[in-house]
Amino acid sequence: MTEELDYEKYLLKSYKYWTTYLHYNQVYLGRCYIALNRPGNIDPYLETTSEEKAELEVIISEIHKALDDLYQPDIYNYANFRNTWPKCHWHVIPRYHDPRIIDGQTFSDENWGRNYAPYDKKFVISDSLFHDILNNFSAKLN
Repeated sequence: MTEELDYEKYLLKSYKYWTTYLHYNQVYLGRCYIALNRPGNIDPYLETTSEEKAELEVIISEIHKALDDLYQPDIYNYANFRNTWPKCHWHVIPRYHDPRIIDGQTFSDENWGRNYAPYDKKFVISDSLFHDILNNFSAKLN
């Protein structure tokens, strides 16, 4: 994730302390991230407030419910790196044992049973399908 991205076009839902975005690469169908609204390179474990942590739990629960309803992931992975985007944020990576087919597009988890990375960073879906995923996911969160 780089600072050059226009994050607003990936917006799923805004909360008091956090904002959720659909990840621009959907090799993992429904992959999204949760960014802290407060600025700075904040450690997610040591420097977030109890209120921020409580809201994060609510958001993760809402994301699970939405994705479970939409695509039935088998498990979820979480990542927090802050290497290329120093803002405090969490990646939520749904994982799928079996492929999912959405509007004729096949989403296969080639790393099932292993770390989600490395993954196909050149995986591309149509703008139309991306917006359908974004809109359906956003509707389930709101």
